Amino acid sequence: MIRLEVDTTDPVTRRQVEKLFGATWQLRRALQRQAGTRVDAYWAAGRLRSSEDGPKLARERFGLSRSSLEQAAAGHVDRSGWLGRHLTKALAMHLADEVWETVDRHLFADKIGNRHGRPRVGTWWASTRIPGRARSHTKPNTWETFRLVGSLDAYRTTFPAQRPSRIPVPARPPGLRGWWDYDGPLTVVFPGAGPRPDLVLPVRLPHGPAKQSRLQHFLGRPQVWHKIDLVRVEDPKAPGGWRYYAHLMILDHGWTSPSVREQRVAAPRDRVGGVDGNVSNLAVASMPADPTAPGGLHTSMVAVDDVQRAAAEQVRLTARRRQRALDRSRRNSNPGQYELSKRQQKRATRRADAGLLVRQVPTPLGPRVANAAGIPKQAYRRDRLSAAYRRRRAEHAAAGRSGTQAKQARAQHIARTVVTEHGPNLVVEHTNIRAWAKLWGRGIALFSPGMLIAALKLECAVAAGQLLRAGTTQTALSQQCPCGVRAKKPLGQRTHRCGCGIVGDRDVVAAAMGACVQLADPDQPGTARINETLRAALAARIASTGLQEVLARSTATTGTPPRVPAGTAAPHQRRGASAEQTRAVTTGRTATPDETPRKRRPRGNARARKLHAVDPGVELRLNS
Repeated sequence: MIRLEVDTTDPVTRRQVEKLFGATWQLRRALQRQAGTRVDAYWAAGRLRSSEDGPKLARERFGLSRSSLEQAAAGHVDRSGWLGRHLTKALAMHLADEVWETVDRHLFADKIGNRHGRPRVGTWWASTRIPGRARSHTKPNTWETFRLVGSLDAYRTTFPAQRPSRIPVPARPPGLRGWWDYDGPLTVVFPGAGPRPDLVLPVRLPHGPAKQSRLQHFLGRPQVWHKIDLVRVEDPKAPGGWRYYAHLMILDHGWTSPSVREQRVAAPRDRVGGVDGNVSNLAVASMPADPTAPGGLHTSMVAVDDVQRAAAEQVRLTARRRQRALDRSRRNSNPGQYELSKRQQKRATRRADAGLLVRQVPTPLGPRVANAAGIPKQAYRRDRLSAAYRRRRAEHAAAGRSGTQAKQARAQHIARTVVTEHGPNLVVEHTNIRAWAKLWGRGIALFSPGMLIAALKLECAVAAGQLLRAGTTQTALSQQCPCGVRAKKPLGQRTHRCGCGIVGDRDVVAAAMGACVQLADPDQPGTARINETLRAALAARIASTGLQEVLARSTATTGTPPRVPAGTAAPHQRRGASAEQTRAVTTGRTATPDETPRKRRPRGNARARKLHAVDPGVELRLNS
């Protein structure tokens, strides 16, 4: 799938798109309410459902089926004149299919016996996507909803130099075939019927030379175009406060740059590795899968340095200032929904005792006005919000999205670097990162080990490998030594020391022990066991000349990867295991503040601290 930005600078076109999203939201909300009432009636008819075929009869009686919801959607369009001026029945029935999916997940359990909750009614701000129907590949010129017309060559010919600030809206070609005879730049069209005009959205493409091969892969072959969804993203800098995109799905695989393909092909398949995920770092170690092969032990460490921590703290403070400004704006617009703070109440009492006039407080700083159960008397969605509040809220959301996307791109960059050096066959402990977030919320949000491990899993899969999860009870990698001794270590002990003479970083040793783990069933972490043959081979490699230092040093010759834009391939790393090529990493370090266990549980307000308050775009560096 590729995301195509559409141009809505034309006021008439932008007004059409806004009305289309408004009509779609109204219809979706009506269908969600109908689905909720029908589900309630279904569960209330317990006597009807008690018979053998009762559930089926009850679903038929209350209209709980895909076809019933589609008929309801078509009926809404027929009975409402204004809906027919913006929507088509094909689009309405496709919306009904999406609502039915929520009902289906609620009525029928999945393969492990879980069911979703009752269908809910969505909000206007959450209605950001209009699904389109797929085109027919057996009948020519058949697009039921959104269609893509034009060609990539015509776009390059029309706009050869640079990306235009405003793209003119093309006119419908004359003749009965209409848009099927259009041969201009790429355009998304939602055809009208009767009095409804065509919705024409010109496509805006990037002009960078590095992106042309990707555009050619998705847009150069019209025969593989399959489906288009219209999506909006809140952006205060865009005209109207929203930026619109067309998500085009093609009947082919995704695009991969040549450099990334070369890296994945060059990834060593004859190695096994282990990954030790931590709150503030990620250690990786690998060795040849053949126990008789000499040497070949490599280690890497991913961590966050002080500069990145300072930058993340600055971004967190900026986000906190925006949140405080949003809170002040909401209180100013809704003073009757908040109580006075203790200080304001004391001041009001002193003025009353002194016989002075009551002073109106413009911004009450107390808690929300609530009932005896602590529930606010007025829902937040019913508050009055100023235009500045909505604009600042959109800026806050845009900054969060931008940081999250950058963080995901850098996680993919690090995952490719790790797989290129250590191979796609890795083992990681099966831990509950959600439990970590309760103790180290801010630290784990800064480093994000879960995102890194998820990127590693995906990269291993596309490189013809697999990232396996091993149960901690069966393996206890942090307590193991390559010599075979198992000893418990407190969390504050970050250096591994054993009587056999092996001394190294605790996380690196645990990662090296992960390379010795094998699973009887790859899908069951509880079947993980340490292979004694691989453990003995690991001990022999460490005991060989110069390899004792790999547990305290990184054997990869390249240092910290440069700060590259999202999607740029990681630099190729040479492999080496000699002491002359190594570069020291943190060895014998004390516990970091994020890793030190607390003596007492944090207070509720500290535990409930939002994770996204930390900079989601902090760059992780591979010290290898």
